[in-house]
Amino acid sequence: MTRDDIYSAIFEEYDNDRENAERRARALKRKLYDKDPRLEEIDSEIMQKGVELFRASVSGRDNAEQKEKFRLKINALNREKDYILKNMGYSLKALEPQYKCDICKDRGFIGSERCQCFNIRLADRLYDLSNIGPMLENENFDSFDYSRFSKEKGKDGISPYDNIMKIVMDAMGAIDYIDEKPLHMLFYGNSGLGKTFMCNCIAKSLIDRGYFVVYMSAYKLFSYMLRFRFGRETDKEAEAIKLLNECDLLVIDDLGTEGVNAGTIPELFDIINTRLLNNKSILISTNLSPRDISKTYSERIFSRITGDFSIYKFIGNDMRLK
Repeated sequence: MTRDDIYSAIFEEYDNDRENAERRARALKRKLYDKDPRLEEIDSEIMQKGVELFRASVSGRDNAEQKEKFRLKINALNREKDYILKNMGYSLKALEPQYKCDICKDRGFIGSERCQCFNIRLADRLYDLSNIGPMLENENFDSFDYSRFSKEKGKDGISPYDNIMKIVMDAMGAIDYIDEKPLHMLFYGNSGLGKTFMCNCIAKSLIDRGYFVVYMSAYKLFSYMLRFRFGRETDKEAEAIKLLNECDLLVIDDLGTEGVNAGTIPELFDIINTRLLNNKSILISTNLSPRDISKTYSERIFSRITGDFSIYKFIGNDMRLK
């Protein structure tokens, strides 16, 4: 599924919502007209007065006195209409389409700007495609607890607290400027230091801004890639492979835990190299140090990472034990 596919699905949903709202309004209006024909007469009069005023305006024959008469007449008709509807148990607004969004009238856009309701619908779909939608409710920058990081400085003169603050600031900066410069980041360090949590924070921030994020564990990623390479993939796996190229950000979590073999090395290089060449963002977390990556994979992969990625080491004690 491409971004265009997602947008098309959302616009189709808007068209259906708008059509349903307008059909229900027409049906209710017809029902109330039949119950009290005076309502239909009032609406016809209001429409006729509007046509008369428009024609006068186009011909230049309208004036302040005429406009005031029109305003008074319309107000009187609306008061009569309101009285009839209230006796039936309805308000004036009841005859209007009840859109899900009163701001954009279920169109998704206000002029050339996306309505907030469109962003919500878009994010819902992007959460589903990211593979980690439910996790992001709890793992995001708003829930980030900096107090869990020690302010005690290590031998290098840096505390885990200072270190994570720099990573967060750099990550937020990369997110803000992702349209000008793709995000290429590598997080490494021991288990339990917040690498996956940070990946989730970045993923949620971008999804909430309407970016297409795909999140995969290294194990699942290479399983899909190898099955795809040998033509044994399921439809779901084939769709996942397609998303790897289409997404705005690819997150590869726990690189090195997939069981490295002769097949995974060229696959990893191909993924990294393709996204770099296409100016696509990629975020990798791993327990392997850059030196370990060089030994475990290849010099080509090591060269691409050290040459094109911003590399961050996570330090401190395992927070999961706390």
